[in-house]
Amino acid sequence: MIEKGYFIITDITGYTSFLTKSELDHAQHILNALFDSQLKSIKPPLVISGFRGDAILCYVPESSANDGKIIYNQINRIYDAFIAKINEMQVDPPCSCRVCSTISLLDLKIFVHFGEYLLQKVGDREELLGSDVIVAHRMMKNNVVKDTGIKSYLLLTEKAFEHLGVDAIRSDFIKHSETYDDIGLVDLLVAPLGAH
Repeated sequence: MIEKGYFIITDITGYTSFLTKSELDHAQHILNALFDSQLKSIKPPLVISGFRGDAILCYVPESSANDGKIIYNQINRIYDAFIAKINEMQVDPPCSCRVCSTISLLDLKIFVHFGEYLLQKVGDREELLGSDVIVAHRMMKNNVVKDTGIKSYLLLTEKAFEHLGVDAIRSDFIKHSETYDDIGLVDLLVAPLGAH
């Protein structure tokens, strides 16, 4: 059955560089702590769908999201927990190695889209399917930093922005757009995280 809902992806900025230029065992310890901080903050109505390297994919069925402010506040809690963990590890780093001293280079980006999806059972898991799910993933490849200078950001499609009613919560979103192969032009809005 086709459902509608929100797709929310959290993505650690600087993950690839951090992982490839550092001691793997220490990098893994730090990244696990950062994922844990996010996972502890993800509460209903958000449902975790899966993990993709440095990203967590969640969704919220429209029937569970009668107030966009709840989802918006949840997004902020995820970011706040992530930053609190970064700050904690800087005060008390695991050691003085290169990786532990570059924790501050990591940050978070969050992507939100609203659209249709199907849930497909794969083994003991449910996978999200649909063109709107693809849009959510494609949003991770963008020119936001280059075009706006904002490094840690919340990026929403216009559809998600309208359904969440975010304009009633904050007014500092900047219009942005991206063009993706097989999808075309996607109108977006972006704002810095941590400015709530």
